[in-house]
Amino acid sequence: MPADAAPTGFYEDQQRPDLALLEFRLASYFARDDQPYETVCAVDGSDVQSSQQDPPVPLDPATERRLMRRFPSLTPASGCKREGLSVKDRDTGVEAALFDVHELECESAVKCSAWGGYYANGQHGWSWYWIEWNGREWKIRPRDLGIVLT
Repeated sequence: MPADAAPTGFYEDQQRPDLALLEFRLASYFARDDQPYETVCAVDGSDVQSSQQDPPVPLDPATERRLMRRFPSLTPASGCKREGLSVKDRDTGVEAALFDVHELECESAVKCSAWGGYYANGQHGWSWYWIEWNGREWKIRPRDLGIVLT
């Protein structure tokens, strides 16, 4: 768990590697000096939307509250809306970002992988990660896809 983390408990919950990865990605974003989106929402990425106009699927309220205590700049999921390929702040209309986790697959109770990151302005910042349980908490590291650019 990052040293500055408030006690959400997601890293220590063996049943929720998805939330550990979501928190990891949010922590990485909010630690940056250059945060391109002033409105950031965390949403449930496990339910693939059928339309780009559908509202983002919120996390359960307890999870959202825990993340918002950890990241005071995080906006509730209801604060973001989709407009075609863009994501906007529901009130101000400025560009926003949706953070989520996709395609979580666990090959065992201690080793999973998933895409984690954000979608904003028709682009995405997702990366593929290994999520491994060390007996006390989830450890997260990038997963090399072996892609060679030529």
